[in-house]
Amino acid sequence: MLFFKPLVGIVIILALAMTQGCVVARGTIGEPLQEEAISSIKKGTTTMAEVVSLIGAPDRIVRGNDRDIFHYYYYDGKSKGMLLLLLNFIRMDLKSDNLYVFFNRNGIAEELVYGKRTDRTQFRVWPFGD
Repeated sequence: MLFFKPLVGIVIILALAMTQGCVVARGTIGEPLQEEAISSIKKGTTTMAEVVSLIGAPDRIVRGNDRDIFHYYYYDGKSKGMLLLLLNFIRMDLKSDNLYVFFNRNGIAEELVYGKRTDRTQFRVWPFGD
């Protein structure tokens, strides 16, 4: 009986050590925005139908102040972490590109706002700060 007590302890420690690990997950939402299609949208002349034919259907349509706003987006995210028995360390990095096309009451593009942040953000592996 004296032999089995240390053996049980060693088995428990090995089982706990094997339940630890690292995880990496990556996902995207939306389609990458094509800059040549965005640059062909002209304020004051491009219609809603032309924007849809150039870029595709918007990811979201917002109605405000009797105007329609087409919102196109692309999100790229990566999550990595260290999974321990009692304590987990996880970091999530998210990059986004957003395009807003504002239309007047006649359905003509009035304003265009494009933010491309995907190239300026770097994914980091270490879950603790920079």
